[in-house]
Amino acid sequence: MEVASQNSSKPVPVENQILVVGDALIDHQYWIDRMPRAGEDSVILSFLKNVGGSAANTAIALAFLGVPTKFYGTIGRDPDGVLIVDQMQAVGVDISGIQWGEVTGFTITMIDQTSERTMFSFRGASSNALSIDSPLLKSTKSSRVLLTSGYQLLYPDQAQVVLSIAERVKAEGNLVALDPSPLIGDVPEEIRSRMLGITDILLPNRHEIAVLTGEEDLSTALEKARHLSKCVAVKLGSRGAWMAIQEGFQFADGQRVSSDLCFQAPAKQVQAVDTTGAGDAFNAGFLASFLRDETPENWLRSGNNLAGEVVQHRGAVSLFCSPSQTSAK
Repeated sequence: MEVASQNSSKPVPVENQILVVGDALIDHQYWIDRMPRAGEDSVILSFLKNVGGSAANTAIALAFLGVPTKFYGTIGRDPDGVLIVDQMQAVGVDISGIQWGEVTGFTITMIDQTSERTMFSFRGASSNALSIDSPLLKSTKSSRVLLTSGYQLLYPDQAQVVLSIAERVKAEGNLVALDPSPLIGDVPEEIRSRMLGITDILLPNRHEIAVLTGEEDLSTALEKARHLSKCVAVKLGSRGAWMAIQEGFQFADGQRVSSDLCFQAPAKQVQAVDTTGAGDAFNAGFLASFLRDETPENWLRSGNNLAGEVVQHRGAVSLFCSPSQTSAK
C-alpha cells in the first residue's frame, strides 16, 4: 500500500464516502452535587443539551474532519428532530437519508462531582426499522465503508434491515465497520454471529471486547479478539488503543494485507472534563485516517487524538458544533 501523509488535513478522496446507519438522539446532561437516594432532591449545577446517539456523534465528527458522510436514521418531526438536522447540516453531513417517526429519542445523563454518570435512555423513533429505498441501495454501492452499531441489532425488525444493508455493502465490494455498543451482550447470539461474520472493522471498547470474547482478563481477551474480524481496534481509554489486522484485510484503496499485523498506540494525555462520546470520536478519527489511505499506525493515532480533544469539552459533539442550550456553573 502506498503510504499517505499523516497530516490529518489531507482531503479524503471523494469516492471514499462513508454511510453511517444508527441512532440520532438528543443528549440532556446535568451536572449535580450528588446523586440523590429515592425520594430525595439534588441541586443541578449546570446543564447541556445537544445532539447525541453513537452513530450521529460519529457522523458529525467524520463530516467535521472532511469525510463525505451520509447518515441514515429515524428521528421525530419535533423541535429536537429539527435540532439534529440543523447540527448535522452545519458540519456537512448528508442528511437526505433521514427518515421520520413520531418522537425523537433522548438520553438523560446525571453526572455527580466524582464524574460518575447515571443514564436514562428513550430511543423513540430511533428504534424504528429503516425503510430500504433506492437512494439507500445506491449508497451501499457508492460508500466505501458502512458504519453501524450494536444498538441497531437489539430489535429483530431493525436488526434484519441493518443486516440486509450490511450484506448489500459487502456484495458491492465495500467494507462494514461495527461499533458493538455497551448492549452487545443483549443481542441474540444468532444475530450477533451473523453481523460479526460480515464485519471487516470491529471497534469495541474494553467492556465490549470482554463480552464478545467471554474473557475478563485483557491479555486473553485481546488474543481472542484477533479472530473476531479482519481488523479489530480496541479502545482502552487512558491506556490508548490496540489493533490486530489479519492477512487478507482490504485497505481503502483495495489493496490487501499480506500478513497478520498488530499495533498499539498510547492515548493523548489530557485533563478530561467529560468522557461522553470519546469512543465515537475515536471511531471517526480512525475511519477518517483509514479512508485517507494513511498507515495503520496512524489510524490508531488519529482515533486517540480526536478522542483526547473531545473529552476536554462537555458534550459528545460540542467540539464540532455549538450546544443548543447550556448553563455554566
